[in-house]
Amino acid sequence: MKPWMSAWDGLDVFPAGTPEWAVAASIVGFVYFFVIMPGAGFMAFLDRKISADLQARIGPNRVGLAGLFQPLADLLKLLQKEKRIVSGWREAFWLGLHTMALYSTVAVLPLGSMFLLVDTDMSAFMLFWAALILALGTMLMGLNQGSIPGWFGGIRVASQALAGAFPAMIGMICVGLRAGSFRWSAVAAAQGSSPLHWTVFSDPFQFIAFFVFLASGMVLLGISPLDGGLSVPDIHGGVSSHLYGRRLSLFRLGRFYGFFLWSEIAVVLFMGAWNLPLFVTDAIRNYSTPVALEAVELLVLLVKTGLVMLGVTWVARANPRIRADQITDMAWKVLSPLSLMALIGTTVWMIWVNH
Repeated sequence: MKPWMSAWDGLDVFPAGTPEWAVAASIVGFVYFFVIMPGAGFMAFLDRKISADLQARIGPNRVGLAGLFQPLADLLKLLQKEKRIVSGWREAFWLGLHTMALYSTVAVLPLGSMFLLVDTDMSAFMLFWAALILALGTMLMGLNQGSIPGWFGGIRVASQALAGAFPAMIGMICVGLRAGSFRWSAVAAAQGSSPLHWTVFSDPFQFIAFFVFLASGMVLLGISPLDGGLSVPDIHGGVSSHLYGRRLSLFRLGRFYGFFLWSEIAVVLFMGAWNLPLFVTDAIRNYSTPVALEAVELLVLLVKTGLVMLGVTWVARANPRIRADQITDMAWKVLSPLSLMALIGTTVWMIWVNH
C-alpha cells in the first residue's frame, strides 16, 4: 500500500489482495453516486423551497412527500429531451475538461479521518486546479457557442475566475500557517470539535481569512448571487443560453459540485472538519467498528457543509444578483487586500504565540 493511500486502509471493507486501482475506483464511485448525486438533488429541493418561502409562494409539493422527488423528476425530463444540433469537437472538448475536473477532485475530497484517498501537502492545491478547470471549461463552452450571450458569458466567467483565485489562495495559506502543513489530516488535527477550537475562531485574522475564502470561492465558481457571468436577464442566459437536455443536466451538476466542493473545503479548513468530542470517538472505537466511526465523521462533515450551503443560499435568495464588473472590483479591491491583511496578521500572531 502506497504511503499516501494508507489513511483509509483502516476501514478494512475490501477483501485482502484487492488491487489498489480497484479500491480507489470503488471509493470514488461511492462518493460520487452516494454523496454528491443525492446531495445535489436535496440541495436543489431546499433551494426551491427557500426561494418559495422568501417569495411567499408554494414550492414543489406534488412529486413525492412534500415534493421531495421533484429534482429527480426534473432530471428525468431533461434526459428525455433530444438534441437539436449535432455535437462537434468543441462540445466534446468542453465535456472532456468539465468531466476531468469533476471526477478528479472526488479523489482529493477529505471526508473523514480514514476516508482520505489522497493526503499529501499538495492535496489542498488540487482544488484550485479543479476550480480553474471548471471555469475554463465553462468559458470555452460560451466562446464556442457562436452567439453573443455565450461569448460575453465566457469572458465574464474567465474574469471572475482570475479575480477570485488570488484571495482564495491567500486565505488557504493562512490556515496552512496555523496548522503547519497543508495535509488534510494535519489541518483537521490542528482543530477541535468545539467551535472555540475551530480555526475560524482561533484569532481575528483567521475569521477574516474564512470570510475571504468563502466569498472568493463564490466569485471563482460563480455561485449566486456572485454569478454575473452566468446571469440570465442582462445577457440572456450567458454560457447556459444554448444548453438543454443532458448538456444542461451536466452543467447544473457541475455548478452544484463546485458549490459543494468549496463549502466542504471551507468546513475542513476553518470549521473543525469532521472532529468529534474525544469521548465520542473513544466510545465508538471501543464498542464498534472503524466503519461506524467513519460514518459518524462523514455525517458530521456533511451536516456542517449543508449548513454552510444553506446559509449561502439564503443570502443569495434574499439579495439581488451583482453585476460582473462589481464582482471583479470587489475581488481585486476588497477581498485581495483583506486576504493580504489576514496573511500578515496571521504571521505576526503565530510569531507572538510561539514566543
